[in-house]
Amino acid sequence: MRDVVIFGVGQIAEVVHYYLTQEGGRSVVAFTVDEPYRSTDSLFGVPVVDFATVEKRYPPESHEMFVAMSFKKVNKLRQAKVEEAEAKGYTLASHVSPHAAVWSGFKANPNTIVMENNVIQPFARIGRNVIVWSGNHIGHHSTIEDHCFIASHVVVSGSVTIGEGSFVGVNSTIRDNVKVGSHNVLGAGTLILANTPDGGVFMGDATAMSKVPSHRLRSI
Repeated sequence: MRDVVIFGVGQIAEVVHYYLTQEGGRSVVAFTVDEPYRSTDSLFGVPVVDFATVEKRYPPESHEMFVAMSFKKVNKLRQAKVEEAEAKGYTLASHVSPHAAVWSGFKANPNTIVMENNVIQPFARIGRNVIVWSGNHIGHHSTIEDHCFIASHVVVSGSVTIGEGSFVGVNSTIRDNVKVGSHNVLGAGTLILANTPDGGVFMGDATAMSKVPSHRLRSI
């Protein structure tokens, strides 16, 4: 396996570094970021270099890249940087945690990471540049299209399609046979029971605070 350069220096980049090195046995030799955001010269003992010139020091012929960015702008920023990395000639790395339960025919596409305690049932498919955080259920025959971000403890039932560029928040549930449109935002605790349009935003109701303060409760 070739050495890896990670794009990003934030918390997601740090988490990806952990999974690639500690679970995947990969050698991460550098981080890279756009020059205005380079606030340090090193991270975890390896250099942080400018993305504009990264290929001169870490050529794509001998290095892979992983773009470790969040879901900002409904994943469009990460998608754009993936396209820039590929334009430079980089092959994009991927990782599936050995602590995830995935069906035998599952294929990890470029710049996709599947973290621990995910269950990916038979015939489910996950596209390119998808971040699947810890502890989700991806049901049989479901498809997560490219450039999505799936937070933790999401239940995707069978034969669901999640459209390109969508964000699915923690503890969301999507009923079977539902098609979620592209670039949807499903907030924490959202329940989706029917097809959604492209660009839809759905927010779960927050729990209202009791009028009784905690020091007045008798049973806790």
